[in-house]
Parts: sequence; C-alpha cells; structure tokens
Amino acid sequence: MKKNLSLLFLFIISIPIVGLGKNKSAKKNMFPNYGILQYFVPAQSLHSTNIKLSLFHSEQFLPGKIITCNNEIIVPKGIRYNIDKDEIECQINNQFSRISSPHKINEVEINGNHFVYKKYLHKGDSLKGYFQKIHSGSNNLYVKYFAKASKMSNTSCNIKKVFFVEKEGNLPKKVNSLKAEIIRIYKGKESLANSFMKTNNYSWHDSKALIQLVNYMEKLSVDKVALR
Repeated sequence: MKKNLSLLFLFIISIPIVGLGKNKSAKKNMFPNYGILQYFVPAQSLHSTNIKLSLFHSEQFLPGKIITCNNEIIVPKGIRYNIDKDEIECQINNQFSRISSPHKINEVEINGNHFVYKKYLHKGDSLKGYFQKIHSGSNNLYVKYFAKASKMSNTSCNIKKVFFVEKEGNLPKKVNSLKAEIIRIYKGKESLANSFMKTNNYSWHDSKALIQLVNYMEKLSVDKVALR
C-alpha cells in the first residue's frame, strides 16, 4: 500500500514539471535570440500617423536576412534599419527585436539592400556603425545615413547621406563625392558612366542612383568577359 501511494505521489508531482518544461520550450521558440537579438516593445505604434518616417530607411518591416560571422542565415518575418538609433530591428513572429551584438554579424540584407557593421573614421574619430554597401572590390563604396534633428517642433528629422570609401587595409573614410571614386574604379569607361547618369537624369549625390550606376557598369563588365 505504501509503495502504491509513493508511486502515485511521484506521478502527481511529475505532471507540473513536465508542463513547465513545455512552457519554457514554447517561450524559447517564440523569442529566439540566436545569440545576437534583444527583444523590445516599439515606443510608437507601427500604424501611428505621428511616427517620424524619416527616422527609418523604411518604416515598414521588409523581407530580408541576417548572415552571421559563422555564416548562419537568419530569416526574420521582416527587417528595417533605424537610422536615428543606428540599429537593425527585426520582427520575429509577432514580437520585435534589435541586433544587440552587431559585431557578430557579417551582413544584413533588407529588401535587396546590403548593410554591414564596421569601424570607420569620421571627423577624426574612430567610430562604429551600419553602412549600406554600394560596391565591393579593391575599393569598397558605402553610404552612411545620419538622422539630423529638425529645428522645427513636431516635424520629421532630416536624413543626411555621407559617402565613404574603404581602400584595402584601411578603415572607411568620408569623401565629398563618389563620382571620382567610381570613375577611378571603371577607368576608361567614364563616357559610359556619364552617359548613364545623364540619360536617366540621375544625380551623383543620389545613393540609389549610384547603386544603379554600379550595377550597370558591373553588368557591362560581365557581358564583356562573356563575349571573349
């Protein structure tokens, strides 16, 4: 009798322990951090009309992926770049997180745009932050976004774009214009680059236009090699 009572007691106390284990497992699945994410509650509603759209590269969480330094690929429900805080934010299930260990990532792709986290030189200081990659090669080209607060109250911040060039073995350094660097990279094809910009009425200060220019010049190079 005592033996049966002992077995019954052990069975009863084991039930909540098993249930607790399942709850922890479910909670872990809802909040995976992959060793690089930290969960938070956005300060403003995603559907608020007062949200300052210019604080983000895009307010919407867009398709993308995170590639870690260990070549692990993480695909959240959506990703966006918070320019004001210089942070990458993710939507996982119905929760929101930010990359808390950017030094552990290799690259973040957001709707076809590629961002990297690097040390850089700015106004004589060595800093760290996110860059949008425009071109990879012996000279890497980037654009860095800065949120500049407006002097007028209740208005959105202005976004300043600063171009950087990273020469082999050196930190990315600010340049006033990428035109000279792009012409140097595609030496001998200056007329093609200028014609592309002029035909499309693009500005040499427009990062989106420069990305299209680089893609165009790269395609020309690939086509030329294929014809050989």
